[in-house]
Amino acid sequence: MYLLLQTFWHFWLKIRFIIKKVQLLLLLALIATSQICYAISNHNFYELALTILSYSKWSNTSRPIICVIDNAEASRQFQSNIKQLGYDYQVQAVNSKDFQKKECHVVYFSTTTPQQQQNLIQAYPSRSLLSLSINNPACEIGSIFCLYNKKTSSTFKINLDALSYSKVHIDPRVLILAKNTE
Repeated sequence: MYLLLQTFWHFWLKIRFIIKKVQLLLLLALIATSQICYAISNHNFYELALTILSYSKWSNTSRPIICVIDNAEASRQFQSNIKQLGYDYQVQAVNSKDFQKKECHVVYFSTTTPQQQQNLIQAYPSRSLLSLSINNPACEIGSIFCLYNKKTSSTFKINLDALSYSKVHIDPRVLILAKNTE
């Protein structure tokens, strides 16, 4: 009986893995074939980031903490926008050397290189971390969401490898809006 249960359990784990892969492939196909290639906003990076966060869900909190790495001014801007727009997020300015010791659900990079972002994210003790950057134009390593200006608007790309590493649930409607980076 135990052997039967163990065999069933391994079979179930394989099925769950296959289902996750199929879901990811369907999502990639949807993004690749979408008529909407860009998520364009006339808002600033802080408002765009907060909008993305509003479509994100964490299993371990209902009030995410945004950690702004090595940029106290950006932390103040987030706090101002959160107050103005009525979001319920906490913000803290964090030195990159102290990042691993802080409780964060979101990390915002503005001064670090993509490789530094990658190293900090990989070393962070929790995978329930959503990452955003304004200093990662290729969006191939590092943060999940890479925000940038396109003419007079703000938009973003998604790093699908980073997204698959994270345990944060992102509403598919946000993913459809992102520029396909493949």
